[in-house]
Amino acid sequence: MEQLLIRHLAGLSLAILATLSTAASPQPLDHMPSPELDPSAVVRIQVEALRNNSQLNEGIVLTYNFASPANKGFTGPLNRFIAMLNSASYKQLLNHRSARYGPVVVSDREARQIVIITDMEGELSAYQWVLERQSGGKFNNYWMTAAVIPVKRPAQPEFLPASIRQQRASSPRG
Repeated sequence: MEQLLIRHLAGLSLAILATLSTAASPQPLDHMPSPELDPSAVVRIQVEALRNNSQLNEGIVLTYNFASPANKGFTGPLNRFIAMLNSASYKQLLNHRSARYGPVVVSDREARQIVIITDMEGELSAYQWVLERQSGGKFNNYWMTAAVIPVKRPAQPEFLPASIRQQRASSPRG
């Protein structure tokens, strides 16, 4: 009877540990482009992948998978894309603390969304994701990223945390 109880508790402990490790681990990086994904989903998948980037650059690889063929033509092969994301303009995206998403603005076959990143040091950076619905070829009707543009000023106050909005409102302009 005692052995049965020990086995039961051991099994229960393993189940609890499995649940805790699943809850604490980052989202799986197995998303692939699909015509069913809307622009907001594509942006969120990429931002989360970059937030959970590993030493093997799995998050960057996933993000690269969502780059449009034209974007890949501009940025070059994966090794150049990895170097670009590690540059001063984009490194804040890697393993950031949090992201806030502005509204998605869609016009015809293009969509834009501002994302404000809080990096590991607590600094804010803003980026504009530009997506295009692909026409023809392997990715016909897929929303894919045409560009991610750093925004010089962390954008619209409505996307900033209340404490920062309040601080900006009370500071003298000049």
